[in-house]
Order: sequence, then C-alpha cells, then structure tokens
Amino acid sequence: METYSIDETEDVLPEEDSREQLQERIAELLAELSEATDTPKGVQPCAQFTAGDVSFGSDTWMTRLAEVQGWLHFSDDLSTSDPAAFAASLAEALGFETQAEGIESAYGTPLLTETALELLSERAEIAARLQQVFLAELDAEGGSRASATASWNEAWVTVDDSAEAVVPEPVTAKADVWHIFQLTKKKLNLTPSYQRGDVWRTGDRQALIESILRGIPLPSIILLRTGGTTPHDVVDGKQRLTAILRFVGQHPIALKKVEEADGLHGEAQFPKLFAEDYPKFRRAWKRYMGEPLTAKLEDDYYFPFKLRNDGKGGLVGDDLEPLRGRYFTEIRDKAIHVADQEVTVEDLFGGAPDYKVPVIEYTKASQRQIHEVFKLYNKQGMHLNAEEIRNAIYHDVDLTRAILVAAGDVTDRSNIAKVAPWLVGVPGIRDLGNTLADYGFGEARYRRTKVLGWIVATLINDTRGKLLPSTARHTDLLLSQVQDNSSHALRDGAKIADLFALIAQAAELHAAHDELWPDKFRGDGKSGKWQDLQLVGSLVGIAIAMAGAPDDIEDRIDLSASAIRSAALDEWKRPEKTQTRTQWDYIARIVHGVVEKLDVDISTASEAIRARFGSSGVESLLGSILQPKAE
Repeated sequence: METYSIDETEDVLPEEDSREQLQERIAELLAELSEATDTPKGVQPCAQFTAGDVSFGSDTWMTRLAEVQGWLHFSDDLSTSDPAAFAASLAEALGFETQAEGIESAYGTPLLTETALELLSERAEIAARLQQVFLAELDAEGGSRASATASWNEAWVTVDDSAEAVVPEPVTAKADVWHIFQLTKKKLNLTPSYQRGDVWRTGDRQALIESILRGIPLPSIILLRTGGTTPHDVVDGKQRLTAILRFVGQHPIALKKVEEADGLHGEAQFPKLFAEDYPKFRRAWKRYMGEPLTAKLEDDYYFPFKLRNDGKGGLVGDDLEPLRGRYFTEIRDKAIHVADQEVTVEDLFGGAPDYKVPVIEYTKASQRQIHEVFKLYNKQGMHLNAEEIRNAIYHDVDLTRAILVAAGDVTDRSNIAKVAPWLVGVPGIRDLGNTLADYGFGEARYRRTKVLGWIVATLINDTRGKLLPSTARHTDLLLSQVQDNSSHALRDGAKIADLFALIAQAAELHAAHDELWPDKFRGDGKSGKWQDLQLVGSLVGIAIAMAGAPDDIEDRIDLSASAIRSAALDEWKRPEKTQTRTQWDYIARIVHGVVEKLDVDISTASEAIRARFGSSGVESLLGSILQPKAE
C-alpha cells in the first residue's frame, strides 16, 4: 500500500483553490435565494434550484444569477441578450470602472475575475441576510408585503451607501467606560443642530432607569470633542442621557427653569426643594407659580419623572420593589445590589460604583473617517439612520444646516438665526417645512430633511456624466463637495438663501395648484400622504421651470394644468421595480414632463441654475437617464 505524507497531496495552486471556494459559496447563496416563494414588490420569483445547478464551467451560472438578480438589488437589470452583454452589465453592477477589471475570457467564454467573484459573493451574502429580514417582517403580526418591501429597500440603500473607499489615516478616538456622574456633570451639547428632537415617551425613560437600577449594561454613548473648552457634542445617546439627566434632576434646561422661578420667589426655596424633595417642590410650584406641574409641563421643563408603580419594569425583589412609583429624591438613600455590589441609588448615579457606561469619544478624526466608523456601527446594529449619520458628519457644512432648518427639523429650542442665519428673511422659508409635513413627511428620524436634501441634490449636483447613485448617496456627494471645496458656490450664504428661496417658492406653487396632481401621487389616495418619488419629481420640475421662466410661471401653469394632470394620470406611472436606476428614470420622466408641458426650455433653465448656484444637476438627471439605453 502506498503512503503519502501530508505535503504530498494533490498539487492545487492557492489561487485556484480560492477561486473554487468562492464559486462554491456563490452557487450555495444563489440557490438559497431561489428558495423564497414570497418576494418584495418588483422582485420576480423563480423556480427553485440547487447549488449543483450553478456551473461556472459553462454559462449556466449566468442563467441562475439572472433568475435571482432581483434579490441582489442591482441598480439596473442585467442584460440577458448574450453572455458578453451579461458579463459587461454585471461588471458595471459590481462597480468596476471597466469591464476588463471584472471579466476575463477563456476560449471565448466570459469568466469573472477573482476580485469580481469576491464582490459577487459579498453581495449575495448580504442579499441572503436581507431576504431573511424581509421574510421575517412579512410574517410578523401586522406585516404586509408593502411594509416589508419598504424596509428591505431601506436596508439596501444603507448597504449601497456604505460601499465606498475608506480613508487610510487612522482615527483617533477613545473607547472607555465612565461612571454615570461623569456624564451628568460634564458639559455636553445635547442639541447640536444635527440632532433630532426628544422622541422618547415617559415609559421609555422609565424603562431605561429601571434597567440601570437592575444593573443591565447600556449601549455606548458617542461623543464628539469639538475643541477647546466647548461642550462635547452628543452624537448618539441623546435620548438615554436626557432620561438620566431628568431622573436625577440635572438637566440644564430644568436647572435654568428652577433658577428663573427662584428669582421670582426666593422665599419658596425652589433650588433646595428641587434637589432634596421633588414632591414638595411640586407642591411649592403650584402654590407660588400658580400652576400645577402637569405631565406636559414637566416634559416641557425637563423636570424629573418617577419610576413605574408596577412590576412590568423588572423592579422586583426586596431591594427594588420599594423604588416603584418614586422620584430620585425619595429613593436616593435606598441600598440596592448592582453588578454584584451593594450601593445606594445616589451612589449609583452620583458616585463611583462598579457599574459604568461605555463611552466612545472622538478626538482627532476627519469628518469622513467618523462617517466610516458610524457606518460600521450601523452595520453592527446601532440605531442611527442615514439622515442622522449625514447630519452628524456634515454638520459643519452651512448647506446641511440650511436643509435642517428649511425642513423644520431643528428643535424648537435651537436658535434658528444662529444655526442658519442666511435663511433669516427668506420668503416662505418657515412654510416649507409645514408644506412637507402637510404632504405626510413627519418629524420622525428626519423624514423631511431626507426629502428636502434629495430635492436640493437633484437640482444642483452635477455627477459629470456618471450614473446617478442611490438617492441618499447623491445627497452625500453634494455635501461632500461643498465640505471639501473652499471655493464652492454653496459656501456663500447669499447663494444658499437664493437656493432656498427658489425651492420655497416652488413648494408654494406646487401646493397651491393641487389640481395638477392625481390621488395616485398620494399613496392610497385617502391618507393624503405623498409618495416620495412623485413629490421629488413634480417639485423639482416646478423649480426648474421657475428658474427658466421666473416672470410668468403662474400663467404657464394655468395654461398647462390640464396637460400636466393628464400626463400624471396616464403617463407617469410608478414602476414596480425598486432599483436605483429605475427610480431615477421615473423621477426624470416626471421632471422632463412638467418642464416640457410648461413650455420652458430645459437647457435655458439649467444654465440659469448653474449661473445662480455654481452647478446644475439637470443634465445629470435628464441627460444620462432619458437617453436611449444601448442594447
């Protein structure tokens, strides 16, 4: 019998082994994607196949990939006219600048390079994960195909926005654990201009405090050191910090309110009562201030709240049950067990116990580097969405703050004149956010900021002949250009004001001529909530037409109203497919149709936009999207 040493096994080149492993993995993933019978809107189901049906030794892998391509959410359909065209479209879909980088040929048959195989494998991995998320949401109580599709699309937008080159320089940041008092006593900016408002309800705040009292670890607080003695910006963790500060009576707005009341009624000893006996403070407030402290007023003033008076929050056991229904000042001396340590409630929140909160503090890092790290957190389950990340990363860009203000997403307590002074006095600027709200875009998670940023980027961002990226990435690219280019036109406050004056006037006209837009532009036609693609297309169309014919736009609308409405009803039908290129194509058709029916020369309008704002996105939208596609 022959024997072999371990080094005498079959000679397989490492690169060949790696290639074969990638092909096997892709085959398994494509087969897995074929198993789902329920699909998002716009994704065609296919007959189930096995990994053995995917052969890279012939062109059958192309056939199988084409069958499940909807799950991979490419920006455009892969061409199935012939193998060469399929390979070329796949190389483009995977992000290669030239076909040769992703495709090689063996005996006339297109083959994927190893780099292309790696990219396809990664995309298929993500597709399989998001397929499971889609199916889980579809099966959840109250789930529907529409809601599951929307979540699936949003997840792909986040994935595609994250697919950019990293900055090679290291990020200077500190990951540490802090005692709670280090957060409550530190000067923090809880309301940087990019932060969303307070969205937690009392039950959310109570649940957080109850978790701390039970010793449950909290997620990381993310701070951004802004330099010098200025307070750190709270990038993520505002809701948690607000809950803690309110519970222990240390929120700066509350302390200021107490100080003001003390100035009016020094004999009431408001500061002492507030710090030592909050129930007595509440009674004194009613007596001296002439108003009872309702739950709404306590929320408005950021005053303390008490814990829940039941066992739902987990306050069970001999040491925790006495805390139920109490304010911090009533339980500060109570001894509890947290992290295998007996401490008082006061020491837990104001001392140096074993229980600590993880804190990530950025010190020296470029905006783009922080952006990369945020995206990594987002992939790992952090709850910042694309707009929250964008507002944090580009908060130093005047245009970003202008979009926030104009959208109405700056909190009431922020000084708008300080956040975006260029917009003070712009006609209709305060009505713009209200119009978006009336159209169904609410305050939650910067929905209005998202759609307004989308409109701005569509009007202004020139992609120089390249295909338009995802809508969120399109906005990022514009803000990045403004951030990086010190001579960019939109660093000029006067031009920013002029831009938003144009958009505000266009929105006013758009809303005033409700007869132009059919019910199908508003979702189900009953809620009144506009669909985003239809709104962006029609509003951008009005804005472009206004730029090209500012003097008689009202007359043009009156003359063309019937034609616009007819086209909106019969021609501008929302596509079933949710791919990036399909969405842009739909927006482009609406924009082109509105401007054309208003009898405004598109080239003239684009030149007017470029002259006023330094660049125009008209050709990027209409030139690259509406030109006939090569077969």
